[in-house]
Amino acid sequence: MKFQFYRLYALLILSSALIIWSFSEIHGAMQHQMESYQIDVDSVFRGLSEEDSSVLIRQLSRDELALPQGLADKLDRGETIALTLSGGKTYYYRQSPEANQSSNTEASKQTAKVIAFGPVLRNPTQAVPTELIIFALYASLGCLALLLIWPLFRDLSQLQTSAVEFGANPRKMEQTINKRSAIYPLAKVFHEVTVQIVDFLQMHKELSRTISHEVRTPLARMRFALQLSKAELDDKYWQRLNADIDEIEQLANNYLSFAKLEHREAQIKKQAVSAQAFLEQLEEKFALYQDKIGIAFIADDKLAVFDASSMSIATQNLIMNALRFAKQNIQVHFRCEGDLCQITVEDDGPGFEGKGKQLLAAFARDKEQADGSGYGLGLYIARKIAIWHQGRLEVAKSDELGGASLTLVWRNQQAN
Repeated sequence: MKFQFYRLYALLILSSALIIWSFSEIHGAMQHQMESYQIDVDSVFRGLSEEDSSVLIRQLSRDELALPQGLADKLDRGETIALTLSGGKTYYYRQSPEANQSSNTEASKQTAKVIAFGPVLRNPTQAVPTELIIFALYASLGCLALLLIWPLFRDLSQLQTSAVEFGANPRKMEQTINKRSAIYPLAKVFHEVTVQIVDFLQMHKELSRTISHEVRTPLARMRFALQLSKAELDDKYWQRLNADIDEIEQLANNYLSFAKLEHREAQIKKQAVSAQAFLEQLEEKFALYQDKIGIAFIADDKLAVFDASSMSIATQNLIMNALRFAKQNIQVHFRCEGDLCQITVEDDGPGFEGKGKQLLAAFARDKEQADGSGYGLGLYIARKIAIWHQGRLEVAKSDELGGASLTLVWRNQQAN
């Protein structure tokens, strides 16, 4: 904001200086066209006191002057011309009255008499007051511009600071802009928006707590009751009810994870972790799926710097997404090359068919694939965790298995 202020201030000063210079040039040109001469009386008396005072006013022949054609024409027309020598002495010339009454032949012009007046010494101190006046004018314009634009940029700077603070820590911001300010309407709207956002976030947190405590408890009771009545229900209906409970529980877990990410409650703590040990823990968690779908975990024997807790959630979401669409095989690769690390989950399912980027948004679902289950939060959460690690989530087609390929890429800070 300060840079914009200095830039606008400099632009105003330069524009004002250009305008003043232009008017000065125009005024000088107009004064030159008028060709009027004003002689300082003091300079005349100084000339009379010089040794060559006898030549202050004298008469000479026209042929004694070697003049440019323009000045010669003016002299022939009876006008007064002025010549200033390098020493600062000025001489004025004009044809005598007798020459004006003579004929205009070339011979008469050369023999005509010319009245010379000079030399007249110029006062070298006359330019000082003009420079002081110009400087005072520039300074006045600069002060005026400062008084006009500084309050505006001061208020904009305060509003910018408030916006940055709100982005880092959402809370109700105080109104610090004066009502007489030019940007007060903008500041008022910003204050109202911050209040609405804070209220919305508070409501979001309350909803998360409600789902956590008020939904999970009835689900646990329902699951317990379903297990007691398993012998009395047909196996088809029992599996359907159990699947419905699992679906509701998955929705609650995904929403809680989503809310936790949005409120930035998770604290990222990066540390060096063995890539092989990280995948071994995941392999134990997904061992029960090995009977249905083969999941291969392949890792480099290297250390990677990341937050193990959040990265485990992101990788599990990618694997669960692959389990929904895979036919027989899933591969999980953990590689570190140079200063980059990546975790890739590939499957032999139908793939995203160009819809991968659309499915990275929250609550985005692909209803045309698999069974239409899921709530569009798994990939969003994985992408959010990748961003926490200053990385990204890449979506592509698997070259080896032919299905989807999801890759978490981040920079390995301790790699050399």
